[in-house]
Amino acid sequence: MPPVLQSRAIKAAALVGSGFASFTRTRRSSETTILTFHGLCEGTGSPDILDWTLHLPVEVFGRVCALLAADYHVISLKDFIEAQSKSLSLPANSVVITFDDGYESNFKLAYPVLKQFNLPATIYVTTGFLDGADMLWFQRVDLALGRTQQETLEWKINGRKLRLHLGTREQRQQSLLRLMPELKDLPDPDLLDEVDRLERALGVNSPTLADLPAPMRPLTWDMAREMAASGLIEIGGHTHTHPILARCDSMTMRAEIVTCRDRIRAETGEMPVSFAYPNGGEDDYTRETMLLVREAGYQCACSTINGRVGASAPMFQLPRYGSPESVWEAEATVSGAFETLKEWRQSCLKAMSLI
Repeated sequence: MPPVLQSRAIKAAALVGSGFASFTRTRRSSETTILTFHGLCEGTGSPDILDWTLHLPVEVFGRVCALLAADYHVISLKDFIEAQSKSLSLPANSVVITFDDGYESNFKLAYPVLKQFNLPATIYVTTGFLDGADMLWFQRVDLALGRTQQETLEWKINGRKLRLHLGTREQRQQSLLRLMPELKDLPDPDLLDEVDRLERALGVNSPTLADLPAPMRPLTWDMAREMAASGLIEIGGHTHTHPILARCDSMTMRAEIVTCRDRIRAETGEMPVSFAYPNGGEDDYTRETMLLVREAGYQCACSTINGRVGASAPMFQLPRYGSPESVWEAEATVSGAFETLKEWRQSCLKAMSLI
């Protein structure tokens, strides 16, 4: 486990074991927590994939869902939107479950668990990915670094020279971590060109659907329709090709948002009510992005900026927490323990600066 995740796991265990999480769950019961998952996997994953942060073991997901079913009120985004629009109170300790991208494992692994505990969820799909027309660009980068026969690569990007070491799996993972932030800073057309150039330099082909490792495979539209028809799962928008929208020009941004909406409506027969910004950080979407999402008919949009949702939450900039790595981390997150600890620390630092 990376040091950062290990430190977070220890902190979560302390907050839960000390009873602090139980205290904050009562104190902050009027707030809603939105959790972000991506894909799931069986066991500990496959050596074919370098970045496993997007694919939580299904056993962990099952334990998290058991906790949520026992101690919290998991609600749908539609119910959340209705309550916010009518200024109605939500059940105490409400939680919303979301998934980003649209992986096959959402259907094969997550959906059975959600049905077992009768927990609603929203799956934000990248429609070009489900169409089989567009691979997710970050998957291409992961597989290129993982499959190349080269042991080093000298790479120039954003005016910087990177020496990427690829001799071992651990070196490939570190190279991926170094390269991804540089790629995310590029304008969208340049990003796709850079991924093409990287694959050529590494001597690997762009993957096809059949070539993807199982955890990376997309949902089919049949799977999406089946889940939507159950009434338990909502299908939301996540663009058509998964660009970082703030790196797109206005025309491309609008096309990504509208095409995604139209493909979901055409395939499921329902208008998607919510949207999630790819990557979702504060620099990954703009005021124009939010206006275009609203104009397209979506009723809310989610970021990946950490935070709890109160009555006055901005509906097109809803905060979400990332996928918990354990039940203790899930409890420390949805109870508000992590957030309360952060707020107390900030208050202490502010007080000390005034001394």
